[in-house]
Amino acid sequence: MRHMVATFAAVCALVATSSLGAVGSPGPPGRADQAPAVPVSDAPSRLYLVVLRDVPLATYAGTISGYAATIPTKGTRFAAARPTVRAYRALLESRQDGVLSSIGEARVVYSYTTVLNGFAAMLTEAQVKQLSMMPQVLTVERSTKQHLDGASSPAASVDDLTAPGRWSQVGGPANAGRGVVIAMIDSGIWPENPSLAGLPTDAQMMAQRYPGFTGACRPAERWPAETCDAKVVSARYFVEGFGADSLSNSEYLSPRDAHGHGSQTAGIAAGNPGVAVTVGDQDFGRISGAAPAAGVAVYKACWLAPDPDDDGCTTADTVKAVDQAVSDGVDVLSYPISGDEGAVTDVVELAFLHASGAGVFVAASAGNTGPRPGGVTHVSPWVTTVGATDPLARRGDVVLGGGRHLEGMMIPGRAIRDRRLVYAADARVAGVSRREAAFCLPNSLDAGVVDGAVVLCDRGVNARLDKSTTVQQSGGSAMVLANTGRGAAAADLHAVPTVHLDVAQGDTAKAYIDRSRAPTASVVPRPDFTRAPSVARFSGRGPVMSTDEGVLKPDITAPGVSVLSAVAPPADFGRLWDFDSGTSMATAHIAGLATMIRAQHPRWSPAEVKSALSTTASSLSTAESPLDQGAGGANLRRMLDPGLVYDVTMPDWLGYLRGLGLSYHGSQSGRVEPLDLNLPTILVDDLVGGATVTRTVTNVSTRTETYVARVDGVRGVDVSVAPSSIRLAAGDSATFTVSFSARRLARYGRHVTGSLTWRGSLGHRVTSPVVVRAEYLRAPPEVSGTTKERSVDVTAMAGVTGTLDATVEGLVGATPTDLVLEPGPFDPRSPEVSPSAAGQTYAVPDDTGVARFELHIARDVDDLDVYVYRDSRLVAKATSATGDEVLTVVRPPAGSYDVYVVSVSSDDAGPSRAKLTGWVVTGDSGQGATTAPDPLTVTGDRDVDITVRFGRLDPAQRWFGYLDYADSSRRTYLTIE
Repeated sequence: MRHMVATFAAVCALVATSSLGAVGSPGPPGRADQAPAVPVSDAPSRLYLVVLRDVPLATYAGTISGYAATIPTKGTRFAAARPTVRAYRALLESRQDGVLSSIGEARVVYSYTTVLNGFAAMLTEAQVKQLSMMPQVLTVERSTKQHLDGASSPAASVDDLTAPGRWSQVGGPANAGRGVVIAMIDSGIWPENPSLAGLPTDAQMMAQRYPGFTGACRPAERWPAETCDAKVVSARYFVEGFGADSLSNSEYLSPRDAHGHGSQTAGIAAGNPGVAVTVGDQDFGRISGAAPAAGVAVYKACWLAPDPDDDGCTTADTVKAVDQAVSDGVDVLSYPISGDEGAVTDVVELAFLHASGAGVFVAASAGNTGPRPGGVTHVSPWVTTVGATDPLARRGDVVLGGGRHLEGMMIPGRAIRDRRLVYAADARVAGVSRREAAFCLPNSLDAGVVDGAVVLCDRGVNARLDKSTTVQQSGGSAMVLANTGRGAAAADLHAVPTVHLDVAQGDTAKAYIDRSRAPTASVVPRPDFTRAPSVARFSGRGPVMSTDEGVLKPDITAPGVSVLSAVAPPADFGRLWDFDSGTSMATAHIAGLATMIRAQHPRWSPAEVKSALSTTASSLSTAESPLDQGAGGANLRRMLDPGLVYDVTMPDWLGYLRGLGLSYHGSQSGRVEPLDLNLPTILVDDLVGGATVTRTVTNVSTRTETYVARVDGVRGVDVSVAPSSIRLAAGDSATFTVSFSARRLARYGRHVTGSLTWRGSLGHRVTSPVVVRAEYLRAPPEVSGTTKERSVDVTAMAGVTGTLDATVEGLVGATPTDLVLEPGPFDPRSPEVSPSAAGQTYAVPDDTGVARFELHIARDVDDLDVYVYRDSRLVAKATSATGDEVLTVVRPPAGSYDVYVVSVSSDDAGPSRAKLTGWVVTGDSGQGATTAPDPLTVTGDRDVDITVRFGRLDPAQRWFGYLDYADSSRRTYLTIE
């Protein structure tokens, strides 16, 4: 039985999954091809994505007799029109039809065949259960709404996209990305923007420039068929998951961008070179995209809703966009959309897997969840996950009348000197409260008071840009925007020159106004290009919480703070350009740089492109951990000639998936441990004693070169490389090992960082970040025993020589509750006790360490689910396709917890019998179990036997607790029957 542990985040939102493969995990092996029929009722249906185990078109290698391979050969595009593709697609569609026919009526929204074999359909809970039990079904997952990773992030600087010599290695901007197509999965595009406008073209010209690309440009709302050109080479939209009836009135049912985000990212990745930018009376010089010669294929899947809180991109739509993009033959894919933290095998990541297998480089955003650790998204190793840097701070000063300088954030422009300084609350018009005026709400300021003055406005309530518009309309000459609480200051493109101050500086300015008879101020831009780049505060950080070790995320960083790019005028006060921030912007930057690499090295795999970007990156600073920055900031001067690359093949990825419990039909790959993936980074997240990783590098230069290994950092850990020197001719490969062993004085339980660099005799430097966390011991997560034996043995492995303490929390006894339930409906939104649902309440006090709920059924063929509510709010559920369920809730907030057990189906449609047991383990609960020996004497890299002893326990009860190890995050759960 697999047990999944649920933990509460700081906001007390519980994330929990079932113990035996919740919806989204593979069905149990050995079942018949068709699950027992479940009648379709009037139960509500919701949109789900269903993925079958068949290998999709993008990576099918011809393993089925009579069906030739459809995977593209290295260096070529996927060709959807080939007869072999049509034949295999028909087979995949027939298998989808077979699955659908077995579950009754279901409205299919999309069919996927290129990067997945599956469909999106409206399904009832009963149908979801039935599909989850089918062995031919790989995963069933609810379509969720994700959000673009931009727009609302703090801002501070701008990327210099017109750096001199940027394209010198490729022969100028006309060659930067030439012949390569970037797919932008986003909010669409504003094609008339000068950064995105191209020359008219025709089918013959397109075929010559992008041979094999089959994207289309069909007419839609404000999108004539001739809108596509030499820059926007294809445009489609996908709205069935979001719903056309859920769109804002300002939205376009077409690839046209109503949001502005898609235009920004397209401009960053592949905007035209040398476009002059003027906004109002401010001249910002000329800007360019990273790969201005590339073609942009637009796949709009993100939409505006009437309520901005409902804006977003449903996974049903985004997966279809990825499916279509790969089918069209794109080369690079930009996905600046949020994802589930730690998700490796959700449907979006599986779609990326097969896109990568077809030769498509995928760049995805790390999320805007920083600075807290562990919030990074898109953590699958086949994706290049991009964090954001704040590379060049743009700052400004508020110079008070007494000469004091208050430093804040400001977009450079004209200075406003020696004007009256007015607090907006003191300039209110009649009928407006001081609070409303302080926020500079529309029509709140008295023009007679404000005229010509610098106005101090409080942050909050309305948008930052709306405040400066109010100041402008009232006659103000400049604005000081003051934070009133925690939060970063932002450099925005305001209606009047503006400096944004943090709360402390803002309070200083207000105090100056209060004590001065005639307060004055100047607003002065102060560009500061001397500060070293740093990871943006909002950028998603590692470590990856869902896997033990091996995969370091994010992979790399790029400019993502106050990046100037194209926008859609309807969403931006009529402007064509603006500054914006977020990992979206960084993702577009990396997508553009990858496009430059693909244009120069068309036969390189996505893994090799990632390797070139990573091993040539520049570490931001010694204060930035690889868990925050990955390999560092992309270095365009070195990435085209990395010297060595690390490659990973599709069989390796499938072997990695097999290790996570997922496998496709026809896949013969053995299990591949995360540590053994040939990644350009090294993460050992559970070093107990010693560990060795293996890597292979290939010389992609044109000359023979000798490389010598050098290890820096990794404090408290001995690191050795064998062989330490390699000599490689052009095209040759070499395999080496890196061995780690923790010293006694290692920083146990904490990550230490360093690097491995292969220093080439011809000047190449191939650097991999190294992250290691040594642990005192490795212990089993679960052990069980019997009340009769009065003890249970636990075998762990020590990572250190010396003594360790282990204590028992619990044991807590509980009498199982007998349940007899009839299969029937249950609405999780309004839970009620019924013949189909039983409920039980548990009081959870403040000092609870663990709450455990276990359900055991009498017959394996029956299916029951568990739902847990805290104070009437659903906080956890276990809904696997089998009966037994286990939920372990770590450090739950205090409250009243209602646990419902629901009968979904039974083998004979009759009653199901089960037992529910619940335990709440607090700091002072338990029967005084002890450990022996105490303390533990241990030797590094050797097993240690621990005996947990307890007195006489009531055999009529089941007992639960856990073994806690001092100075370690590890614990072992104990169940005594």
